[in-house]
Amino acid sequence: MISHPPIPVNELEDHINMLRVNEGARFSQEYESIEPGQQFTWEMSNREANKAKNRYANVIAYDHSRAVLQTLDGVSETSYINANYMDGYRKHNAYVATQVDFHIGTHTYTSFLKPWVP
Repeated sequence: MISHPPIPVNELEDHINMLRVNEGARFSQEYESIEPGQQFTWEMSNREANKAKNRYANVIAYDHSRAVLQTLDGVSETSYINANYMDGYRKHNAYVATQVDFHIGTHTYTSFLKPWVP
């Protein structure tokens, strides 16, 4: 894996132009150099009872940042939805990214929306 340091905004255009060389071959090289391995655990996504709640089998919710629903009748699997909090520019947990299948049931869907809907 190649280290990819941040690119200052004032250098971004030059960096993109450099990647366009040889019909964009460097875009592919840079993309291929990114380590695809999973860096965090996803045990809740992998539980048998939760697999059907994942819209796509290869898009999982990491345990450390997942949006956790209120449990129903003390069953831990009812707290699962395929959604993770994401930081914003200057705000921790500013966004929620999800691959939720909206056919997952009324409890899960309404529990997911409840914190954000007045």
